[in-house]
Formats: sequence, C-alpha cells, structure tokens
Amino acid sequence: MKVDYYIKKLQARGLKITPQRQEILRVFLESSNHHLSAEEVHNKITEKYPGMSLDTVYRNLSLLINLGIITELNFGDRKSLFELNNTEHHHHMICTKCGNSQEIDFCPLKFMDSQQVKNFKVEKHCFEIFGICANCME
Repeated sequence: MKVDYYIKKLQARGLKITPQRQEILRVFLESSNHHLSAEEVHNKITEKYPGMSLDTVYRNLSLLINLGIITELNFGDRKSLFELNNTEHHHHMICTKCGNSQEIDFCPLKFMDSQQVKNFKVEKHCFEIFGICANCME
C-alpha cells in the first residue's frame, strides 16, 4: 500500500494532511521492521524534519490508532511498539531475551467454542506468546 491510500482515509475523516503525518506513514511503509517504537519513528523523521518533537510523533500515533490505521502493541515489560494495519489480524510470539517478535498467522480466538462467548460481545482482544527464540537458545 502507498501513502496515498492512508491520506485518503485521513481526508475522508476531514483531517489535515500534514507533512509530518505523511512522513510517519512513510516511515512505517518503508521500514523493514514492522514493529517500531515512537522513538524509532521520531529518529527516522528527524532526518527530514529536524524540528519535529517526540510529542508530535506521539500525538499523531494516537490519532492514527484511533482511526484504526496504526495498532499499538504491548510486548510485556517493553515500551509500546506500533505497526501499520496493512495486514490481516494477527498475534505475536515475543522473545523475552532479545525482544524479537514473530507474527502468528492465525487467531486463537477463532478456535474458542462459540458457547464460551455466547453472551459476550468481543470488541478487542490480544494474544501474545512469550518465550525464548531459537537464536537466544544457542
């Protein structure tokens, strides 16, 4: 997907298309790492916009989360990470030693018995597996 796709989503909500918002989206689209901290986003953006504050990054990330464009991830005791919502719904396995994560391409909620959630409307859920990756076990 391209930045234009997300710009149209912002415009449809009547939001300004600032150069900073465009750059935040570009950082996620061009990054080889799908999970970025606000500080990592900020570091990449300040190469082009040296005056942009970390607070501005956080405000824009919050806005993009509320719009469903970005997802905030919490991998335990680590700081929040963010990813672009351009893939199917997924979960993660996280190494407790090095912090690397691997996406799980299925949702365990789909395997729950429908009777378990019969009188409950699931609005949001998270499922993360914590352990030690193969590299750290060596």
